[in-house]
Amino acid sequence: MFIQNNPAEGPGMLQELFDKDGLDTTIVGAEQRVPQSAHGPVVILGGPQGANDDSRRLRDQEKLIAYCHRNQVPLLGICLGSQLAARALGGRVYRGAREEIGFYGDVRPDTGSALFQNAPEPYWVFHWHHDTFDIPPGAKRLAESPLYRNQAFVSGSVVGVQFHLEVDHSMVEEWLGLAGRDAAAHDAGRVRDTAANMKLFYGNFKRMFKI
Repeated sequence: MFIQNNPAEGPGMLQELFDKDGLDTTIVGAEQRVPQSAHGPVVILGGPQGANDDSRRLRDQEKLIAYCHRNQVPLLGICLGSQLAARALGGRVYRGAREEIGFYGDVRPDTGSALFQNAPEPYWVFHWHHDTFDIPPGAKRLAESPLYRNQAFVSGSVVGVQFHLEVDHSMVEEWLGLAGRDAAAHDAGRVRDTAANMKLFYGNFKRMFKI
């Protein structure tokens, strides 16, 4: 199940991977009510909102995160989703040093962790964020970068990643266009690198949580 916070931010490659494995690919649209329970993997996607915004829908997502954490339901939070996951589990969300938009190869994942084992170097991801978070109490940091120390974490069945691995060509072109950047200038090779990282991460995620 995918929880959407922005019509432009869909599950991308993750939907293909879920489909291939016969997992629930229900998309809860950005205007739809957020369920308060789940039985299979949940993915909370990104969006332009701030995790601290006064929004009932954001708080409902935090309740779902807390439910998944209590009941050991695998949940992946991406970008805004990671910030909501951190906040729901007791971490602080706040403005980062500067906005990051585009492909970056400076994220350093913990290759000794189950989720990032065999990760390549450099590790290419797509960023579109300005906020960051503190690692929640009891959680483990899984990735960092020179500018943003907390790029990924795991706490029980909840995983948060600040960056985007799910993007495909059409998503990158649309997002860069929305950001007022030259969509034609993005590097197709970086999309392929990020896609390879997504497949590896997804495989690790499945094995870790026995999906």
